[in-house]
Amino acid sequence: MPTALLTAAVTCAAPLAAVLPHARHRIQEYRAEHARRTAADHRRRQLLYATDWAITTAVRECWGRKVDDWRAPRIMLVSVADVVRRAGDDFNLYVSREEARTLLMHRLEFRGHLQTTLITEDQDPQEGTT
Repeated sequence: MPTALLTAAVTCAAPLAAVLPHARHRIQEYRAEHARRTAADHRRRQLLYATDWAITTAVRECWGRKVDDWRAPRIMLVSVADVVRRAGDDFNLYVSREEARTLLMHRLEFRGHLQTTLITEDQDPQEGTT
């Protein structure tokens, strides 16, 4: 009886040993791809949060300004440098100006502020050219 069990175990172990390196490689590939996707999704969410906070700050400043003519539209001032600064300060992320501008335009359109927003790209004394 023990020899039959030993024979069965050896018979099953041989194919398993042949398949195991391939399976281990596939598992490592899956884990690496999953980690890459998760990191990219996390960065994207942090950039969205930074952009939304820059827009929210601009909205609050816009509504905080005194207006003489109540019929005049309130113009919101947002700069690409605000998004870059917010991402760097809050999330320690480096964001290119092109990526920040694209994301800012997308979020302004999504939030419905695109018609009443002035996006500035003028000289910022703290960062150089913005």
